[in-house]
Amino acid sequence: MSINIHILAASKKMRPYAKRLKFLTVGAVKSVKRLLSLTNIDIVFSDYPEGAIPEIGIGGFTPNAHTLFISLNLQYPKLKKMIGKELLPLLVHELHHAIRWRKPGYGSTLWEQMITEGLADHFSMEVTGAKIPPRWSRALTVQQKKILWRHAKLLLHHSPLNSVDHRAWFFGSKEKKIPRWTGYTLGYDIVAAYLKTHPKAKASTLVDVPADLFLGKIKNCT
Repeated sequence: MSINIHILAASKKMRPYAKRLKFLTVGAVKSVKRLLSLTNIDIVFSDYPEGAIPEIGIGGFTPNAHTLFISLNLQYPKLKKMIGKELLPLLVHELHHAIRWRKPGYGSTLWEQMITEGLADHFSMEVTGAKIPPRWSRALTVQQKKILWRHAKLLLHHSPLNSVDHRAWFFGSKEKKIPRWTGYTLGYDIVAAYLKTHPKAKASTLVDVPADLFLGKIKNCT
């Protein structure tokens, strides 16, 4: 029933960060546990620049209900500052994923995945008290949202996204004319529209609801 923290320290450059990473992770876990049951998760930190968000030097990935990877770019010039500023909301976001993986899962269609990401960002704000959404959830202009919603609506419930299409919708594709972070922003807006009309609901209480619960909110996001 434990939460295990692993600092992969074969890279000697990771070692100076180990104590701080563990301290902040313990705090994040405690914060999440105040709202949700959290058990049996391995949280793994590694020196992996390719997995980090370039703007902040840190990135997260949760491939299943029991494993959470946090990647660090140790060459990032302000990494120490960013760990203090960005690690907590990132960890909370990824821990929400781990819980949702258990039921109903991350999702296989574009619609399901956008809902999962939108819920995770709203949960991160719920826990941290942040008033401004993370940069990936406010990455589009109003005009871009209108155009991309018209595109997305044709694909929302089609067969499961392959890895190429997932990357396009969430990380951008010049070929498909999809800006970076589109899926995150649209997903955030869908969940925001639901929460606005259901003031008693919170991302913490919606962690295991099916994505179809939010279907009626598409029109409010265009």
